[in-house]
Amino acid sequence: MKAREVMTPDPVTVGPETPVEEIARLIVAHRINGVPVVDAAGNLLGLVTEGDLVHRAADERLEPRTSLWKENFWRSVFRRRGAEPDKAEGRTAAEVMTREAVTVTPETDVVLVARLLIEHAVKALPVVEGRRLVGMVSRFDLVKCLSEQGEPFNPLGA
Repeated sequence: MKAREVMTPDPVTVGPETPVEEIARLIVAHRINGVPVVDAAGNLLGLVTEGDLVHRAADERLEPRTSLWKENFWRSVFRRRGAEPDKAEGRTAAEVMTREAVTVTPETDVVLVARLLIEHAVKALPVVEGRRLVGMVSRFDLVKCLSEQGEPFNPLGA
């Protein structure tokens, strides 16, 4: 079985300039764990997931602080350098997205898809043809297919 057979085609996407607040509303409204960020041609630029947005909540919930001096010291030492803001400060998809997304193609076997989901500790993978996003395949998609088939995907298992 291939990724194209279990993927969600035409997933909800956002552009790089989409505000973080709108991304959060989309994730909640569609009950998904993240959204691909695509350019005008539909090419995958990155992903914004629940995990990327949790950084904002964590940053705002540091009260009460045990030591403002320690916090400022650690931030100054370990903060990312350069023009890219950290995820807690980002205001748009481009500023908070994970750029190096693990991807699969429509022809990727679902056994490999499952392994990638586990090995990379992610909940969903973009399905791309070249750089163009054509779908998403999630853990839920695999479990749904497994429940309908009633047998393991892995030909070496069971």
